[in-house]
Amino acid sequence: MTPVSPPTEKPARKAWLRNAAVLAGLAALFILFEKTSNERHPPMSAGILELNDSNFAAETQSGVVLVDFWAPWCGPCRMQGPILEQVVGKVPGAKIAKLNVDEAGATAAQFGVQSIPTLLVLKDGKTVKQFVGVQQAATLIAALEAAK
Repeated sequence: MTPVSPPTEKPARKAWLRNAAVLAGLAALFILFEKTSNERHPPMSAGILELNDSNFAAETQSGVVLVDFWAPWCGPCRMQGPILEQVVGKVPGAKIAKLNVDEAGATAAQFGVQSIPTLLVLKDGKTVKQFVGVQQAATLIAALEAAK
């Protein structure tokens, strides 16, 4: 590919420089915001199940499960993540799980999720407690213990 030389006339040169600056800016933004798959969808922490429309029923049909309905673009949802990590293993037999509402909209709709984060405590597939908004670890642990 042959490089394009800037024009020598003043008005044309100004336009060329402006267009070149815009293209350089767009290229920089593209590079800045381009992320790998793991950066867009970070892997779940150890002990936290990743649920979707396909596996939701099987993973929640028996026992006590805390499900966090979330999305990666949601600031409060990202705040809830580390709190869930604190809950893992605190209530014997209870599962901790997350469901991305952007990827599993059918399940979110089935449970009437309209705001995120929404956290449900399920026992044998049925909702026994619902929270909307960021919840502290002690609150979630108490809800899991009450559901046992």
